[in-house]
Amino acid sequence: MCPTTTAALLLLSLSLFLTLANAGWLSSLLNLTETTPPSSNIQTPPNKNSNTAFLKWFTDNGGYVNPAITLAVFEMYGRGLAVKKNNAVSHLEVLFSAPSNLILTKAKIMSSYGEDAAAQIASEVVNDDYAIALELCVQCALGEKSTWGPYLDVLPSHVSNLETFSSAELALLESPSLEKLGKQMQERTARQYSKVEGLIRKMAEVTAEKIGMPKTEIKDSCLAFESFRHYTSIVGSRAMVISGEKHLTPLADMPNYEPKNDGRTMANGQDFMKYHVLGDDGSMTVKSDREFGSGQQVFEDYGDNPNSLYLEAHGFVPFSNPFDCADVPNPPIANDDVLSVMKKLKIVEGPQNYCPPACVKSDGVIEANTRSYAYYAVAALAKFPTKLKYCAVNMEDPAYAGSACIRWGGNKVAVPELVVEAAQEATKNFETGIAEDEMLAKTLEGNEALAIMYRLSKKRILFDVASSVAASPGEKKVTALSDDPTPLVEKVEKFNAFIESLNFPVNYLTAYVAGAEQRVGTKANRNIVAGEPYITVPNVAVMSSDTAETDSDLVNDLIGRGKSMNDDFHTLLFFTMYERFVSKRKSKWWPYLTLLPTLEDYQEYHPNFFSDSKLEGLLGSPLREKILANQGKIKRQFNGVSGDVAVLEAFGKAWTEENYTWAMTVLDSRSIWWSGKRHLVPLLDLINCQQGPEGSTVHATNLDSSGDNAVTLAPWSFKEGEQVFENYGQPNHIYFLFHGFVLESNMHDCSLVTASIGPNDAGAADMDELKRRMQEGGFNSYSAEFCVSEDNVKEETKKFMNFMSIKNGVAKAGVEVGVEHIEAQLRKYPEVEPLADDVGFDEKCMRSIVEGEKNMLRLVLSSLKQLGGAGEL
Repeated sequence: MCPTTTAALLLLSLSLFLTLANAGWLSSLLNLTETTPPSSNIQTPPNKNSNTAFLKWFTDNGGYVNPAITLAVFEMYGRGLAVKKNNAVSHLEVLFSAPSNLILTKAKIMSSYGEDAAAQIASEVVNDDYAIALELCVQCALGEKSTWGPYLDVLPSHVSNLETFSSAELALLESPSLEKLGKQMQERTARQYSKVEGLIRKMAEVTAEKIGMPKTEIKDSCLAFESFRHYTSIVGSRAMVISGEKHLTPLADMPNYEPKNDGRTMANGQDFMKYHVLGDDGSMTVKSDREFGSGQQVFEDYGDNPNSLYLEAHGFVPFSNPFDCADVPNPPIANDDVLSVMKKLKIVEGPQNYCPPACVKSDGVIEANTRSYAYYAVAALAKFPTKLKYCAVNMEDPAYAGSACIRWGGNKVAVPELVVEAAQEATKNFETGIAEDEMLAKTLEGNEALAIMYRLSKKRILFDVASSVAASPGEKKVTALSDDPTPLVEKVEKFNAFIESLNFPVNYLTAYVAGAEQRVGTKANRNIVAGEPYITVPNVAVMSSDTAETDSDLVNDLIGRGKSMNDDFHTLLFFTMYERFVSKRKSKWWPYLTLLPTLEDYQEYHPNFFSDSKLEGLLGSPLREKILANQGKIKRQFNGVSGDVAVLEAFGKAWTEENYTWAMTVLDSRSIWWSGKRHLVPLLDLINCQQGPEGSTVHATNLDSSGDNAVTLAPWSFKEGEQVFENYGQPNHIYFLFHGFVLESNMHDCSLVTASIGPNDAGAADMDELKRRMQEGGFNSYSAEFCVSEDNVKEETKKFMNFMSIKNGVAKAGVEVGVEHIEAQLRKYPEVEPLADDVGFDEKCMRSIVEGEKNMLRLVLSSLKQLGGAGEL
C-alpha cells in the first residue's frame, strides 16, 4: 500500500520481459497486435479538474481507458485508479492502453532534438532515468504551452525515495547497504546535473523555438537542480524497464500497490508481465490482475520484490509484502575444507572471503540458485563429513559440482536450520525491539517514519525466523487428483467399456489391474500370433494434434496457433490438460484420462517429481544430472508459457505448475509415434515393457495403407489370458528418465560414459580447428556421451579416445589420458551400503543403474589397456 506522496509503479528491472514472453512459438500466442482495445468514450465534464483533464489528454492522444474506471484521490494512498459506481472489473480485463507517442524513452527523446543535443544526451547522460527527467524538466519549463502539462499536473509533488533522505534519516534504516546506496544516489544525481546544466537549457530553448514560445517565458525554476532531482525521483519510481530500456508510461504509473497474496513463488517478475503487454506498435496495454467491484480502488501487485526496492525507488514501505526478505549475516566458516570449497567455487572472494548477505523470508527461505544459498548449502556441509568429502571430489567438475556441493541430499533441511541459527545471532545485535520501533513509527513523520517502518519490516522477519523451528520439509508433496475417487478396478471396467465403444478394427487386448509396480496392464483376450496385427486403432480414437479440439474457443485458438507453428508437443499438451483438468467428466476422453497415473502416483516413482534427497541414489551418475536438467527444463517451459495471457485466460485455475508437469510427464512417458507425430493411444499405451524372447521384435506402430488406422504387430506370441508386453527398445537410463522403471534383463541396455570440452582445454585454443575435428569425428556437441555395453565396448572406447584426443588438442591421446578420465568418473560414485530388503522400487532402479555404470566403466578401463597394448589407440 502506498502513502499519499506516491502513486507508484513497479520498477521492473527485467530485461527478460520480452525475451520470455516471446520464447519459442508462444510469441505467436501473444499476438500483441490484437490487444488494441476500442476507442474510449470518456467525455470532458463541465467542471474540469486535473484528473479529468489528464484523462481527456490521454484519450485525445490515442490512449484507451476502460469506461468502468477513473482517477480518484484516496486517503492514505493519494491519486489512484477507481472503479466507477455500478461497474465492475474482471480479472485480465483491459484497464487502459497507452500509445507509443505517450511513452517516453531515452531513444525517443534523443530523436526529437537536433544532432548536437542528441549527441550530448548520448555522451553525457549516464542512464535512462536522467534522460527522461531532462525531458520532464523541459516540459515543466514550458508551462501552460507544454503538450505534457496535464500529465505533469497529476504527478506527485514529492517522492520520498532514498535520494531525499538526510544522513540522519538514512542511519535510522539500520541498513548499511541502503545507507550507502542513498548517499551514492544523491552524489550521482548531483554529478549528473553538473554535466547537463547547460544541456537542459539548450533542450528547453530548442523546444520553445519549435512551438513559437519566447525564450524569456521559459521557467528557470524547472531547470534548476531541485527540479531535476525531483523529476529523477519521479522517473525512478514510475518508469519500468522493458528489454533493457526505461519506459515512462502515463496512466500505467497510477495504480497503487497491494499484493495479491495468491501463494505464488518468486519468478523474477513474470507475474507482472502477464498484465503489462508491450504491443508490436510500441503501445502498452495493462490488464487487471484481479477482480474489483463497484467503487473499489484498483490496486496492482508490482511483482516479486522486497521492501528495499519499494523504499529505494518508490518511497513507500508496504504494510504487507509476501516477497519481502531481511538480510541475515553469513555464519563464519571455521572449517578449512568448507572454506576451500567456497573459494574454489567462487562463492566467497577477496581477502575477507566476502559473500553478499542472504536475504531470508519470514518462512526462513533463501531464494534458490543464488550465491547466498550456495554459501549456506556449502557451510552446512561442515556437519556432514561424508557429503563434504564427496563434494571435494566433484567440485572441480562443472557437471557435478552443483549437485555434489549445493544441491546435495539433505540441503533442504540443513540450510533452513543454519538460517535459523544465523537469524538468532542477528537479533541479539538489535539496539531496539519491535515494540519500541512501533511506538517510534507512530510519533515520527516523513522520511523518519519511513525509515522506522522499513527496519520494523526487517526485524519482524528476523524475529519470526529466529523463533521458528527448522522443521524438515521432507519429500516434495503434490496434491493428488481428488476429483475422481473411483476405485482403480472400477476405472478399468469403465475404460474397457469405453474402448469397446470406439470399435477398433482389431483388438486382442483387455485392460486389467496388474498390481505392484505395473499398476495397470493388458492381457490377451484371445491367442496372439507373433508378427500379426493384434491392435488396430483408428486415428479418430487417439488424442493427437490432429484430433485436438475442445468445447472452449480460447483453447481451440491456442491449439490452432500451435498447429500453424508445427508445435505438436504443446498442441497436444494443451488439449490433454484442458480435457483432464477443465472438461473432466464432460470430456469424451474421461474414461481414458482418469485411468492415467495421478500426480500422487507419479511422485512415487517418476524422476520428474524426485527431490534432491531422493536422487542421492544416483550420486556420481550422469543420469542424475540429466534428471535435474529435465526438471529445470519443465519449470522453465512452464514459466515461459505462463507469461502468455491467452493461456491464463483459457485455463484459469487449472493452469498450475503441478498440472503442467503432470501433462509433460504423460506425454514424455506414454506418447506413441507415427508419421513424425506423437499420439496418446488409449489401451495401446497400457502395454507394459519387457525383454522379449529370442526372435522377438521391438515395438512399432504404423499407419495402414488407407492412412486411417494405426496398426501394431505382435512382438511375440501370447496365449489367451496372458499379460501382453512390448519391448520399447531403449537402454535402462532412458526408461528411468522418462518412464520411471528399469528392466532387469535388457538386451538394449548400455551405460553412459561422459566427457566434455571446456574453454580451458588445449583443444579449444583454436575454435575453427576444434569445430573441424569434431565434425570429422562425428561429434555435434562439446559434451559427448558414449553408451557402453559388453557388445560395443571396443568400438565405444575408440570413439571416446578420439574425443579425448580432440579435447587435448593432440592427434592421438595416450592411453593414460583415457584411464585418468575414467578413473576420475569412477571416483565420483560414493561408497554405499547394501540395499535393505524393504527399500522402494525407485531405490532399486537407481542402484541397478549405478552398479551397471560402474561395471561398464571398469570394462572401459580394461578395454583401454588392451587396445593400448595392441597399439590400436
